Amino acid sequence: MQFAQIHGNEALKANLAGMVDGGKMGHALLFVEEQGMGAIAFALALSQYINCRDRSGGDSCGVCNSCHKHGKLIHPDVHFVFPVAAVSSLGESEKKHPISDYFLDGFRSLVISNPYFDERDLFEAIGLENKAGNISVHEARDIISKLSLKPYESEYKVMIIYLAEKMNAEASNKLLKLLEEPPEGTYFFLICHKPDKLLPTILSRCQIIRLQPDSPEDICDILCREENADADHAMIAAKISRGSYGNALKLLREEELADEYASDIEELLDAALEHNLTKLLSIAESLSGLGREKQRDFCIFAENFIRKIFMFANGVPQISFALRDEYSNLERYAATIKKDFYQKALSNLDTAMSAIESNVNAKLVFVDLCNRFYLYI
Repeated sequence: MQFAQIHGNEALKANLAGMVDGGKMGHALLFVEEQGMGAIAFALALSQYINCRDRSGGDSCGVCNSCHKHGKLIHPDVHFVFPVAAVSSLGESEKKHPISDYFLDGFRSLVISNPYFDERDLFEAIGLENKAGNISVHEARDIISKLSLKPYESEYKVMIIYLAEKMNAEASNKLLKLLEEPPEGTYFFLICHKPDKLLPTILSRCQIIRLQPDSPEDICDILCREENADADHAMIAAKISRGSYGNALKLLREEELADEYASDIEELLDAALEHNLTKLLSIAESLSGLGREKQRDFCIFAENFIRKIFMFANGVPQISFALRDEYSNLERYAATIKKDFYQKALSNLDTAMSAIESNVNAKLVFVDLCNRFYLYI
């Protein structure tokens, strides 16, 4: 991955290259991003730049042996760690202490095909079977073991940890000394979506780099140029992506998401409006049977759908960024839902997502959510 291949954050690219050239880069960098901003691409491009001996003009050459191996994610001095779990595809001994190395094939395929992936994409790619992955102390021990060895081919070793906030306390504490005093020529690149979930002692040992959101115009231009997207749909996706190209790419495919979740949120709203508690409990049962990432996606889709209804209810459909074939349903709900429902509903969907991420029993989460819709609508 070269810096030139990454969308947006042009100033950051120049700053990263400048830190390397000026010898001012810390040994532990924490990239903070919104999901889908491509921090993994920056970490890979920086690793490739560090180890390229023919770099020039603020970028790696892209053709040397080191760059070639970086491009395929097979460089022996670049290591990857990400959340994993014990799954049925692993051997019995591997299930006891699952580590990232057991899932590298799926991880490599995902990163190469789409470096703007999110947490759900990762878990699907490595086959976590609807389990919540984490970074355990067994992984921390493996990191220490790998970094105790001398580099195989390059001057520098790089450890890239994706979703560092998924490290449990034992793993975090195990790595503290190594983060503070790594072996000579070793760099840590941590990628994080929720830095508040990292131990303060981890944060204090890292140089924090925050990716900045791209403008809607820039995202729209890229979607039209590289995805052959319709300009109107691309701009809608860009405006509600919170500056994340990966989010915009997903939103552009919202029709696929709508096929999966639109009927669920509409059934939920209809049952709540009818005060049909039996139907709501059935919907809660159905939603609780989805995998955790799909449950989270449903909540995100539901939030966006309710936000659109709110815009219609307030007479500003033009800024709802709704597709034309959604108008009739949105108008119907806007005419019947109570005015104080929207804020309560969005707050409860946020609460539901937090509970899902914290591994709270899914049935309890969705029964509570449906019950609150029943009360508030």
